[in-house]
Amino acid sequence: MSRKGENIYKRKDGRWEARFIDCYKDGKAKYRSVYGKTYSEAKEKRAKIIFSFGVNRQFDVPTSFEFNEICLLWLKNRKPEIKESTYTRYVRIIHKYIIPNLKTQKLNDIDSDIVNSMIDKLKLNLSDKTVSTVMCVFKSIWKYGGKEGYPCAELNYDTFRIKSQRKVTVIPPQKREKLEAVLIDKNDLVSMGIVFTLFTGVRIGELCGLRWGDFDFENGYVYIRRTIERISDLSSSNKKTKVIISTPKTENSRRIIPLPDFLIEYIIKFRDNDEKYILTSSTKHTEPHSFYIKYKRLLHINNIGDYTFHELRHTFATQCVDKGFDIKSLSMILGHSSVNTTMNLYVHPTLQMQKRQMELLDPINYSPSK
Repeated sequence: MSRKGENIYKRKDGRWEARFIDCYKDGKAKYRSVYGKTYSEAKEKRAKIIFSFGVNRQFDVPTSFEFNEICLLWLKNRKPEIKESTYTRYVRIIHKYIIPNLKTQKLNDIDSDIVNSMIDKLKLNLSDKTVSTVMCVFKSIWKYGGKEGYPCAELNYDTFRIKSQRKVTVIPPQKREKLEAVLIDKNDLVSMGIVFTLFTGVRIGELCGLRWGDFDFENGYVYIRRTIERISDLSSSNKKTKVIISTPKTENSRRIIPLPDFLIEYIIKFRDNDEKYILTSSTKHTEPHSFYIKYKRLLHINNIGDYTFHELRHTFATQCVDKGFDIKSLSMILGHSSVNTTMNLYVHPTLQMQKRQMELLDPINYSPSK
């Protein structure tokens, strides 16, 4: 357990350890630690020691310290407190996008112009959303370096604000109805999984991770407890990947979803042993990419259109809003940490929905002219 970004950790012996830079030696930061029975005690002890150094304390900060070195220190600091999939994604972003652009730049040479130049290069080949993600990682690394006493000058972060222009698509009502009819008619495990997603909005990794034991049919609930994903295998030198089964992406993603009666009646026909996965009726799971291929093939064969699996989730959210769902309830069903996330990312009102809202306006003392 740790307090994010503070270098304060709870040790296995129950004590809290607070670390801080004492000096630099051979171009490397040397740390000291203080201990306490509680987080607050350790933090206070560290603050007293740092205060005793005086405001004029001068570090012999190595001006030759390179950016790629601070990246590795940041990764080492974050690894104990994040999921393996998140750590793997950070490694990929750093080594594929950040380090190749900044290479062996010295920390004290990096300024806003250099970073803006990197952004311009990234935007040539990447979407705005990806560039924004890369810069989010960069800012975290840079902020960490500054807090740890490395020569990370203050930068103008306003220049890094990149708005994604990606248009999110939902399945139109007529095509959604056609898809539902096809799925119900086929009555197989793949179709059942797609139907389940259309009416719960679960992510594809969460769907692949569902076992029959996660359902409470008597009370009408399903528990989202795990997710399946394929990530890079960092232990392999051949750029291999591996499938992992882990907890969902955030605390809010570990949730309970109430199921409508018609959906329970539909999926209970496929019910199997509690330990079996619902998409395979086996103790062996299917991975998201394999299921995604089956989903796309079904859309193609039935001439429904080209929609990503995640757009089923967008479609679910939009349909819920159209039917008057309470937004807070919808946010919890989707596993979001805030209502704003639900509204900004997953709810896309149609023109017809906007028209109905406008018709709610009722002017005072208005009568049509004769």
